[in-house]
Amino acid sequence: MNALSPRRRHAALAATAAAAALAGGAAVWLLRRFDPNAANSPLPGCVFYQLTGLYCPGCGMTRAAHALVHGDFAQMLAMNPLLPWLMLALPLLVLHAYGYRLPKAVVASLTSARLWIGLLLGFWVLRNLPWPPFAWLAPG
Repeated sequence: MNALSPRRRHAALAATAAAAALAGGAAVWLLRRFDPNAANSPLPGCVFYQLTGLYCPGCGMTRAAHALVHGDFAQMLAMNPLLPWLMLALPLLVLHAYGYRLPKAVVASLTSARLWIGLLLGFWVLRNLPWPPFAWLAPG
């Protein structure tokens, strides 16, 4: 894989940032206009939950984002506590992908398959356990 020149890297990052801003703006508009908690919401529910009755790691993510754009941080955490972590990790992963230097510990954590698989599988199992404190990880 050839490394991009600094000029091309900055141009690629600017294009990615513009696309992310456009997609983010559209998502905010959608979440401000439609309530995923409403019965007649056009926003889809979780197919995995509908088929199995179990929560997946992403269950509640749309409702968490809805709470976030309405400034309800407690509700956001109640719906899916992974959202703030993913919001921090994604921009760092993009910067790393474009060749920007990040601290080695950050890169090692963000690119560790064991960390992500363990985190997601652990969260998936724990949020489906029916007793506290694990039941608090379920959406709602």
